[in-house]
Amino acid sequence: MSSWLGPLAVALVIVWIGVRHARASRSETLLDEHARRRVEPRAGAAPAPLSVWREANRMFRAGEEEGLLLLAEIGRQVPRRRQAVVTAWLAALRGGVSRGLDAPWRTAVQRELVSHLRPGADFWPGMDVVAPGAILVDLDLSGCRVNQVDLMGAVFVGDARFEAMTVTGDANFAGARFLRHAVFSEALFARSVSFGLAVFAGNVSLRSAQVADQLVFARAKVSGRADLRRAEVSGRADFRHVRFGGRALFGEVVFHQDAWFRHAWFRGRTDVGSALIGEAAEFGSARFGRRVMQ
Repeated sequence: MSSWLGPLAVALVIVWIGVRHARASRSETLLDEHARRRVEPRAGAAPAPLSVWREANRMFRAGEEEGLLLLAEIGRQVPRRRQAVVTAWLAALRGGVSRGLDAPWRTAVQRELVSHLRPGADFWPGMDVVAPGAILVDLDLSGCRVNQVDLMGAVFVGDARFEAMTVTGDANFAGARFLRHAVFSEALFARSVSFGLAVFAGNVSLRSAQVADQLVFARAKVSGRADLRRAEVSGRADFRHVRFGGRALFGEVVFHQDAWFRHAWFRGRTDVGSALIGEAAEFGSARFGRRVMQ
């Protein structure tokens, strides 16, 4: 009896081990196939959305126009990605010359950006424009409608145009350098706007602009003409220590609250004719290089 039970038991063990090895091998094969399908889509199949996003960003960072256009298409197809697309474009504009982003490339990025910030068929509402320290070439955001704007310390090469722009959040241009003219005529700022410590190499215009909260120009320097005619500021207006190199035009401006001009220096002709100040107007230690027209 025992003479055949032993070999039978051994045979059964060998069969059992073989079955286990076969099953394990098949499981590993299935797992490998599953992993391969996840990372290598079938021919003709659309890549996963995450893969498209990563590839678009990679091409865009490499300075390829196809990446710029692919990001725009992602924004059109997936609205929740729009702010991320805008942020990616603005990040490129914050890069220095060492990244190889020359003026034509910056202009192309700005053109695509503006096409989605200006109301129209391809408008993306509610976008934040946050790009402190960006280098912007002939930027024209005229007629655009955005939420928050943070261009603190940005450098504007060429003219910077913001005519009839609407900003529903705070706007910050503090410390920015405008190397030519800056035009904010008829712009609407639904909250506060700051140009503190900004440098204007040319003219700056806020003619007929509206500011629903405070306007800050403290310690700014304007080499050309400053035109605030018919502007309206609902909050406090702070022009302390501002240097006006050219004419300073405040005709028919309306300041609903305090207007501070302490230590301001008006080197050119100053016109405050028909200006309305709702509360206190302070000109302590202000200097006037030429006559003041009232």
